[in-house]
Amino acid sequence: MKLTEILSGLEGLKSKGNLEIDVSNVTSDSREIKKGDMFVAIKGFDTDGHNYLQSAIANGAKVIMVEDLEPVKALDLPEDVTLLLAKDTRKALAICSCNFYDNPSRKFKLIGITGTKGKTTTSFMVKEILQKQGKKVGLIGTIATYIGDKKLEDSDRTTPESSKLQKIFAQMAEEGCEAVVMEVSSQSLKLNRVYGCDFDMAIFTNFSEPY
Repeated sequence: MKLTEILSGLEGLKSKGNLEIDVSNVTSDSREIKKGDMFVAIKGFDTDGHNYLQSAIANGAKVIMVEDLEPVKALDLPEDVTLLLAKDTRKALAICSCNFYDNPSRKFKLIGITGTKGKTTTSFMVKEILQKQGKKVGLIGTIATYIGDKKLEDSDRTTPESSKLQKIFAQMAEEGCEAVVMEVSSQSLKLNRVYGCDFDMAIFTNFSEPY
């Protein structure tokens, strides 16, 4: 996909380099980078993606997006690598991922479930009710990710990072899911993992002290 298409809807971007290049994938994990990919540097709690810019470029990244230019100054940036500066790379990653996967959450009914307790139980109940009505349903949550009764993978967090989430949505749309039920953690809301998702319904279970 053309970089200009991936960046659609992003405001306040500054750029250096070619914006008409083709991008093969969008990720915030430098270890996943392959030739022609776009790397988005995110400042995490334990590590800073800006520390892995050189690694991403060495692995083949042709586009790097940052929100801090200081680490870039220490790089010997190749002429064929496009540099993007965003105000908030977490939010930018979410928008770019939606665009890259053609906004898959618009292709089915998306039900988000949030609250301190009860998200997992409620999500499986909703999934079962919809399946009894003959619907093909996807589920993303704390335990695992499913399409119908097929488990795609066990979960390492309640709500995946935005780039992975949109990839899962795209698979669910391609396999004909009519509805997707998703646990949405408060952390994922805070970190913009679900930014850009087209929710049709939201369920709030409760607000209380965690277990």
